[in-house]
Amino acid sequence: MDNSIHKEHYDRMHEKLTQNKSYAKRMVRIRSKTVEPVIGTLVNFLNMKRVNTRGIKASNKHVLMASLVYNLQKYLRFIVKKPSILAQAIALPEGIIYASLKSVSVVINNSVLSASSLRMLCKN
Repeated sequence: MDNSIHKEHYDRMHEKLTQNKSYAKRMVRIRSKTVEPVIGTLVNFLNMKRVNTRGIKASNKHVLMASLVYNLQKYLRFIVKKPSILAQAIALPEGIIYASLKSVSVVINNSVLSASSLRMLCKN
């Protein structure tokens, strides 16, 4: 790297990695799990192989939009969806022997059976 304002940080990290091999291996594994999948997704799926804009401002906008899309996709995976079906347990009248599950469904008017209701049906 050329001289930059962070050169002393780069040099310190390079020294730390060359002196401690187990630390270097651990850092490589962490980087391969966290950073490289993000870069691979940006390059392969979000059009970051080549930035076809002119100027630094337009390039920054392109990179920011790609990273925004990546973060939104990741965020949408974590949204919990509420179930659209409400399950209810119902009590069936005792003493009635049901011939088949088809007649049971007619009796309970398309309600969802609980496990205890099914056990009660199997016993009769």
